[in-house]
Parts: sequence; structure tokens; C-alpha cells
Amino acid sequence: MNKLVVSNTLYNRLRPLDSLRGFAAMGVAFFWHYRHFNYSYFDSNPSAMPLYSSFNWFYMCGWNLVDFFFVLSGFIFMHVYSKKITGNSISEKEFFILRFSRLYPLHVITLFAVAFIQYYRFFSGKGFFQCEINDLYHLILNLLFIQAGFFEDGLSFNTPSWSLSSEIIAYILFFYVLKKLKKPLPVFILFVFIGMSILQKQLNSPFFNASTAKMLVGFFIGCLTYLLNLRILKLNNTNKSILFIIIIILSILTGIMVSKVGYMKFFGHWDRVMPLLVYPLMILAALNVFFINKILSLRPFTYLGDLSYSIYLLHFPVQLLMVTFLPMLGLVPDYNSWRGLAVFMIITISFASLSYHLVEQPLQNLIRKKFLTERVD
Repeated sequence: MNKLVVSNTLYNRLRPLDSLRGFAAMGVAFFWHYRHFNYSYFDSNPSAMPLYSSFNWFYMCGWNLVDFFFVLSGFIFMHVYSKKITGNSISEKEFFILRFSRLYPLHVITLFAVAFIQYYRFFSGKGFFQCEINDLYHLILNLLFIQAGFFEDGLSFNTPSWSLSSEIIAYILFFYVLKKLKKPLPVFILFVFIGMSILQKQLNSPFFNASTAKMLVGFFIGCLTYLLNLRILKLNNTNKSILFIIIIILSILTGIMVSKVGYMKFFGHWDRVMPLLVYPLMILAALNVFFINKILSLRPFTYLGDLSYSIYLLHFPVQLLMVTFLPMLGLVPDYNSWRGLAVFMIITISFASLSYHLVEQPLQNLIRKKFLTERVD
């Protein structure tokens, strides 16, 4: 077999995509949100952030990696659930309990952890850290998983969790489109078009806003990417090799052009180009290009993927802990240096590992054991 491409069998867990999800979570947590440690200074002096020259895209544009999460989710959901839903081998109850057990326990734990520390800061005279919206109304929205895209006044409590409530909408649309329609492809395309239209018109109302639009574009582009990948898998190895050689050459040429004219100028609306083109190509390359697949399948990388949800939800509570309690112990990292970044990363990954093994997985299994008659992966 030609060594450029892997076999036509998709791995059940799609391990290379686990690695990509882990890297994306790190990009959001450790670089884009690193500015929280000294927001006013870092926002006006971004080059002062540690290792800026190496990670400047992540520091300045890392927020867009949430769109990558949406694209990955759409692809993975098609891989895991599409045949089960269309074949009636998974019920409505089973599907939503599986999703609830995956997302909700850690969301609630981090929600109350952030609320506790924020109000400790407030009553001790330190003031809220970064996020000022921490009232009862938004606590209820968070508990109901409707903290973004519905009736909120802005980001609240554990701010990164906004993307979860947008994904809930995606899960509902995904399940019922596949359940009710024999040909979901046109509807997937329609959802992408609706999302792009909302972004283009800059709408900002319940359900029709940037949060919902990014989900619609990203998630259903992921679904379409899965269908495209099925077509690629039907090609013979020679044709696949030619296809991905062309993609690699085009990527290199694009990189050269970007380096000459600048990322923003080259792509224009770059934030829309990423979920529409760049992220799908990354997924296709990770699954189909042999050496990329092998590297991303290495256990240290895939383990970061296992921890990605914990990293994503825990990094803001870790920041709260660090800025609130480390000064009380006489320990204040130099957040302008790589050492401050390293301390933040080590603490967050350590907490994420403990969370994954002692909280996330046990509670997920407990809920599924209690509410599902038989375990569905």
C-alpha cells in the first residue's frame, strides 16, 4: 500500500482527531485566554505575552479555535451516530442522555466553583475577576444550558462554557434531521447558509446571533466534511495520494503567500475561511495522510485529546484560583515570562487529568448506568 495514505477503515475513535481537539483546547486555554492574567496590559501590548513570536496566532486569533471544536463535533457525530440514528438503533432518550452525561456534570461543577471563588473575591473586596456577570439570572441560564445564544446579557460565570449551550442546539438539529429526513445533505447545506447569513448581517437576537451562527457553520461543515471523507475513502490509493499531494502543495504555497502579505490581508474574512476551508482540510489530512495520522495517533497527543474537555472547562477556574489564592501564599508567578505560562499549563493539565479520571469519567458512567438499560459508546 502506498505509504502516503492510510487504509480505508476509519478508526472508531478517530484518534488523530482526539489529538487535534487537545491542541485546540490548549490554544484557547493557554494562549488566547492567557491575557486574563493581566488583561489591560496584554491587550494593549500583546507582544509582551510569553513566547509571543512563536505563538502569536494563538494569542491573537485563538478564539477562532472554538469554531474548530464545532467542525470536529460535526464530523465525529456523523461518524459515531449517523448510522445509528438513521437505522433506529439509538433512541431519542439514549442519544440525549449520552450527551447530557458527557457535558453536564463537569459544567455544573465548574460553574459552582467559579461562582464560589468570584463571590469570595467580591465580598473580600477584590472584585470579580474578568467576568462581571455573575448574578442569579445568569446562574439559572447556565444551569439550564442556555447561557449563550438565547437570552443572556453577555458571557457569565465560567465564560468558556458558552460554546456548550450552542452545541446543544446543534445536537437537537442533528438528531431530528437524521431521524426525519432520508436526504439530510441539503438541510446541512441550508444550516451552513443560514449561519453565514447571520454572520454577514451581524444579527444579534435570541437564536439569531453570532454564537448560534458559528455553531451552525462549524458543526454542519463538519457533517459535510465527513460525507466528503467517505467519498475520498472510496478512491484508490494512487488517486488519494495525488489528491493529498496537491493539497499539501497548495497549503505550502498558501503559507508562503500569507508570510508575504499577512494572514488577515490574504484571507480577508479569515475567521470564516477557517471553518469553511482550513479546518476541514486539517481533518481530512489528519485522517488520510499517513505520516500525519501516525504522529497524531501517538498516545501523548491523544491523551491531551482525552483531557480536552476538562482543560477547556477548568482553565478559567484555575486562573481564578491562581490570581486569588497564590498571592495569599506569597507566590506570584511572573506572568510576563515563559515560567508563568509553564506554571499555568502544568497546574491546569494536572487538574484536568485528575478531573478526567476522578470526576468526568466516573460521573458519566454513573449517569449512563442509571438511566440507560444498556451501555452505548
